[in-house]
Amino acid sequence: MSGLSGIVGEVDQLEQVLRQMAEAQRHRGREAPVGWVSSFVDARVGLMHNRCPAIGPESAVQPFDDSDTGLVVMLDGEIFNGDEVRSRLSNYYRFSTKSICEVISKAYDRWGDACFDRFEGYFAIVVYNRSSEELLLCRDRFGIKPLYYATRRGNLYFASEVRALFAGGIRPRLSAERWAGYLVYSTYGSPYETFWEGIHQLPAGFLLHYNGYSLIEKRWYEFEKRVAAWRVESPERLAESFIDQMRCSVRYSLVGEMPKGLSLNGNLESALFIALMKDAGLPRYLKSYMHYRGKLHRSGVLWGVELLSETELPLEQVPVTKPMLLKELDSLTRWQEEPVDGADMVAYSAFFRVMRKRGMGVISGGWGLSHFLGGAALPGDRYSSLIPSKLLSPDFRSLAQKPRYQRLFDSENGHLKFCDLYYERIPHLLRSIDKMSMYYGVQIRNAFLNHNLIEIAFALAEKNPSRQERGRWFYDRIVASLLPEGVRIAPERDADESVFPAELKAWADEVVCDLRYGRVSQWFDLTRLEQAWRHTGEGPFADPVKMWKLLSLCLQLKSLP
Repeated sequence: MSGLSGIVGEVDQLEQVLRQMAEAQRHRGREAPVGWVSSFVDARVGLMHNRCPAIGPESAVQPFDDSDTGLVVMLDGEIFNGDEVRSRLSNYYRFSTKSICEVISKAYDRWGDACFDRFEGYFAIVVYNRSSEELLLCRDRFGIKPLYYATRRGNLYFASEVRALFAGGIRPRLSAERWAGYLVYSTYGSPYETFWEGIHQLPAGFLLHYNGYSLIEKRWYEFEKRVAAWRVESPERLAESFIDQMRCSVRYSLVGEMPKGLSLNGNLESALFIALMKDAGLPRYLKSYMHYRGKLHRSGVLWGVELLSETELPLEQVPVTKPMLLKELDSLTRWQEEPVDGADMVAYSAFFRVMRKRGMGVISGGWGLSHFLGGAALPGDRYSSLIPSKLLSPDFRSLAQKPRYQRLFDSENGHLKFCDLYYERIPHLLRSIDKMSMYYGVQIRNAFLNHNLIEIAFALAEKNPSRQERGRWFYDRIVASLLPEGVRIAPERDADESVFPAELKAWADEVVCDLRYGRVSQWFDLTRLEQAWRHTGEGPFADPVKMWKLLSLCLQLKSLP
């Protein structure tokens, strides 16, 4: 858990600007930020690191300057198999620290860009080569850790959070095209896009090389080829590998001596996590938490309590109340960088606030299996229009483009799942969760986002196009072998967004009315919009999903500096 930032170019008072960027994301590291500055072609390169020691001890300060390789390295995230990679490299190098950054440095020196495929975990990595004066940015396979960049006056700026780029001098301007696409088609954009004009995100599984003259992006993780390799395996081998990877994922999510919490409920993924955790042995400093919004009996908490009853883990139930939601909405206006879709996401943020008060540095849990083994749909296909055209100005409405998705899988199910994984809901959720948790200094470990598990799930979708067939395979080959007989799982429920929470209505009325005086008032036909909003029980805003789309924009406007 940390924050990365840097500048390459001719910038006055470079060190001061870097510290301003680090200050903007200081919540990502509780220690004083550390900087490193050197020459770069005809300009300078400056790196800054916000570090939080909650994840585990590290003997070397970042940015890590490795005199053996001539590389300077920064890391945000965790590489769980670092000891294994270090052991392999010890045949060629002598290590002077226990730092994972030294492992990255020597791995990159030995294998180049191919080294990242050897790392198990989630990470954003920066490598500067002092000899060749080249900068490298890398993002993990699914973009669990964010990395943004922008250019200004020929200079390159990059950071873990968009607001750090603002602090470095990038102008904060909402992207009208991106917001139009979101309000009309509910799409979050291409892997490169953000909701801010001129600010890009490094796509998941990509590298960015910069030599002072050109930016070259390169894909280092080819997901579809990995899925194809799994597809040739037998059903027996797939089941064996799936279980092995689940065991490995749970073990990774529990490593470290820092205080850790489990965020679980009563669903199938939680039951599998608990069963595998019991087999691995309960680590020290571990507690469990279950949060819920609304009625306790309508959540999965009671089933989760039953699942945990056979362990010795202390359990705390965390109700997210009306005052907590309103307080969190007020906080969101200070640091939100993209849409927050629904009260459940606000409740997650409130839960992270509680975890910070409890002193938790890491929250682990199981999430993702049900989605990748189930079905998928694309927002652009599901809705013709979220916000009716009559409420938008003609010029703004014309900016909305229905999303087009690269097709890498033959089956429709595989195609839809891939788009959801790399374009739509999953990347958005990962970015939102990282931002919320980092704001409160809590690192999230989603055990079942292990890339091998997801690759196997996609291979199954190609082999068994029917959702029923995939479900039967999963229960027969995986669930039956891991869960005891008679275990009770919470019934599946749709997200509880059928009714907009009454306790938020007064707040919502106030922020929507502020649109008339805001920076994007020209995006709407304000008279029709206000009339439609006053009748939220009917018409376009009878659907809470559409209400939250508009509220997300209102929150974003309030968060602008």
